[in-house]
Amino acid sequence: MDQAGERPTAVFAAAMVSVVFFALSGPLTRAIAGDIDPLLLGMRPAAAALAAIPLIVALRLRGPRNRHEWTLLALSAAGSFIAFPLLFTLGQAQTSATHGALIQAAMPIFTGLAAAIVERRQPGFYWWTGAGLAFLGEGLLFGFRADDGHAVSLTGDLLVLAAAALSASSYVAGARLSAYIGALPATLWCVGAGGLVLMPFAAVRMPLVDWSRFGWGDFIAVATLAYGPNLTAFIAWFWALRTGGIQRVAVFQFAVPPLSVLIAIVFLGERLTPSLIAALVLVLGGIAIARHRGLTLPRPTG
Repeated sequence: MDQAGERPTAVFAAAMVSVVFFALSGPLTRAIAGDIDPLLLGMRPAAAALAAIPLIVALRLRGPRNRHEWTLLALSAAGSFIAFPLLFTLGQAQTSATHGALIQAAMPIFTGLAAAIVERRQPGFYWWTGAGLAFLGEGLLFGFRADDGHAVSLTGDLLVLAAAALSASSYVAGARLSAYIGALPATLWCVGAGGLVLMPFAAVRMPLVDWSRFGWGDFIAVATLAYGPNLTAFIAWFWALRTGGIQRVAVFQFAVPPLSVLIAIVFLGERLTPSLIAALVLVLGGIAIARHRGLTLPRPTG
């Protein structure tokens, strides 16, 4: 029997926990970007690794055992725990939280495309039509960067887009790794690997920060960014992807942009404009069409 059919409530709960933490990433990053070096803030998986590595040892969580599993670990760690936090933080510091949220809305398209390549499935008419509409919405967003009353830049938008594409694609590797060694070991090993790579660079940047400017709110925000999206959310996300299936669970990413926009409006004072609303409708509508029938059967190998 399909595991997703056996545990639909657990899959839904795990996906939504991930969604909440992912939605908080942009607004929190934008809120404290002026108080801390964005490059150092982007190295937050280094802090998460300080918890992940001891947990691996204490729980005796086995890691990859062959070259294929190590490759999956490298791809997942590089995309989700090195490239994404660095590019996203640098980009979000140069654009509004609303822009960042709407650009990230394209992540299901990248996830679906990566899954299609790995699983040798041919996207069909509905998928390509939906993807086209979603990217039309992204184009509209890029074309009206200065009409929302907040500091935005093309560079910032492009960095967020690159971060979203790399992270979404690496979800497939993370989900496959978790199928071999489990969701918790996969997440902690990926966080640990990514954090170890970033630790030397973070150590160099830390003395350059004026920590006297930090308040309790800043410390809480940094801790939330380090241990929410980078640990709790990914444990739940990888487990949901493995249990519910990549194609089924990827649709939960729908909820991230509206929730993130709502947080930005309520707590950061950002506002929606006609062009932003149109972009949101096109992107989410396009993804809905793409998800209508998903992907076709695997391509023949002969």
